[in-house]
Amino acid sequence: MAERNIDSKTKKALQDLLATDDLARASTWADEIRSEPKVYGYSFPWHYVSIPTGKSYFDQKRVKEGDVIEALFRLEDVIRDTKQPKEERIKALRFYIHFLGDLHQPLHVGLADDLGGNRVKLGWFKRDTNLHAIWDEDLIKFEELSYTEYSTWLNKFSDDERKEWVKGTYVDWAKESQDLRGLVYDTKSENLSYEYHYAAKKTYEERLKKGGLRLAFMLNRIFKPAPLEKVEIEVRSKIKDNI
Repeated sequence: MAERNIDSKTKKALQDLLATDDLARASTWADEIRSEPKVYGYSFPWHYVSIPTGKSYFDQKRVKEGDVIEALFRLEDVIRDTKQPKEERIKALRFYIHFLGDLHQPLHVGLADDLGGNRVKLGWFKRDTNLHAIWDEDLIKFEELSYTEYSTWLNKFSDDERKEWVKGTYVDWAKESQDLRGLVYDTKSENLSYEYHYAAKKTYEERLKKGGLRLAFMLNRIFKPAPLEKVEIEVRSKIKDNI
């Protein structure tokens, strides 16, 4: 979806950095490198952020290793800085694409106690899995569409959605994910199937749509380049003071 909503200048900038890779292919790199923890282990905490229920992102000291919100602000700055070595900008871009997607999966803005739902053991149509994996993969696979088919189906936005959904910062978008915990954890059974999928469908499709549209919007701003807004500068400063 992001690929279909970027402008021509952004497309050219992405080609210069990613060569033949498109956004979808580049987006998987941050998970693929998990097989090399000695080299990339430093980045593993950047895939998520833990926020206790009833608390906000700034109600606690952030971990020095960073988290998905801190990483997105920092990586955006690297991509914007054309004085940075090209290799560093490419790496930052690959991370950025992936983490902006992670931010929209509710359990990547999760609870530390259950590791973002990874410790919540459940069945999915009687197959053993966990709540995090269900939201990462199983709900989407249940549609039985290719990713291209599904993104074509979802890539429809009203004018109001386009205007409203791109407002805010990564902190605001993370709060949206956090606010979905009531629905996500409302499993009612140890074996999830049709009922849970039906209850979650509207929500996870909206998260996919918002993630795709926002990625395109942010990349268009980065490569324009559009100056940072006052609120973005303030949040960056607040995050640095909170680690």
